[in-house]
Amino acid sequence: MKYTTPKSALCLIVLIISIFILTACSETVIPYDLPGTYSGKEIVLLKYDKDGQYLFKDDTIQVSVIIGNQGEVSGMVGEAALEECKVTRNRGWLSRQLNIKTDFIVNGKLIGKAFEKDSILNKNISIPFNVNNGELKGSLFLNNKGHNYPAVRTLKLKKL
Repeated sequence: MKYTTPKSALCLIVLIISIFILTACSETVIPYDLPGTYSGKEIVLLKYDKDGQYLFKDDTIQVSVIIGNQGEVSGMVGEAALEECKVTRNRGWLSRQLNIKTDFIVNGKLIGKAFEKDSILNKNISIPFNVNNGELKGSLFLNNKGHNYPAVRTLKLKKL
């Protein structure tokens, strides 16, 4: 029977830890086939202010997400514009194997009215998503004042 010396075991542990650290710290580069325009009609649920009381309204509106080569993101949710948005990787190899999180996430702002009754004109958003067979699938979350809620629960946009 062959035994491992404590020195070689320590080297193996250091090597494994180094691989995890280097993987976590590596530059997040988006895949070459991710950039493009994704579009579709979605049911969007938004809060609006009616006489000081927030109510929810849903409507089917056009959603488009345009991902650039450097990870910059623009687009529209109804009449509101995606601004200051960037796509980054959202998980690594281990999270993918455990099916935790999505492959990518967009973080930024949604500026303007998505539809006529929309009274909150500056919203922080996140769009966690995966891309399969030319479809962007995920959700669109509004993140305002510590409250997160899905404005689009099942986002499904086709690549044009």
